[in-house]
Amino acid sequence: MRKRVNWKSRELYSKLLTPNIFLIRLDGRNFSRVLENFEKPYDLRFAKIMVECCKYIMREFNAAFAYTFSDEVTFLIRDVFGCRLEKIDSVIASEFASRVSLKLGFPVGFDSRVIFAGLDEIWDYLAWRQDEAWRNHLNSYAFYTLLKEIGDRRKVQKMLEGKKSPELHDLLFERGINPARTPAWQRRGILLYWQEITLERKFRDKTVRFKRRRIVEEWNPPLFDSDEGRILIDNIVKEWLK
Repeated sequence: MRKRVNWKSRELYSKLLTPNIFLIRLDGRNFSRVLENFEKPYDLRFAKIMVECCKYIMREFNAAFAYTFSDEVTFLIRDVFGCRLEKIDSVIASEFASRVSLKLGFPVGFDSRVIFAGLDEIWDYLAWRQDEAWRNHLNSYAFYTLLKEIGDRRKVQKMLEGKKSPELHDLLFERGINPARTPAWQRRGILLYWQEITLERKFRDKTVRFKRRRIVEEWNPPLFDSDEGRILIDNIVKEWLK
């Protein structure tokens, strides 16, 4: 009888492990096409869908926070699936994609990547992503502003090719758009995190106090590379680790 192949041994990277605390970033696949019928350059309905789906992942995997802008989101997570990288990458992305799909009413996909950062580096990672949120904000406003003028996507893409952030800022300013005056969530992203609150309930003649955790939605987060931003992130992580 022919010997069977040990297929289990050929499962590539199945033994790769992550640190017990890690960041995971999800990105939407082809969302410029997916959101074709949504308001441009930003749609509040979609932002709210992303926030609600972030809350689901935070509850399901006890994530410390979620930071989202456009079709991207980052979570800080620990001790899930035995730290198996393949499992983490596949399950969290598929869970999030399924939730967004249900909210939108049609299927969408997300890829994912795991990032290691020391606890004292998390603010720096978030500052990097917040910089990307600002660049994405400028690019989006510039693209759709010119598209209204010209009506040709290829010509607009050619016009914007290689332009730096200051040039995009000037282009918008010349057309009466001040990027610094747009809604904060479009410029800085949205931060969600756990907060412990004390509640009171009266039972007969006694007042009973007890603690509960809730998810805070910060639609106007501080700059993460500022003192305020660093302190906020440090406090969120410290509370989560208790």
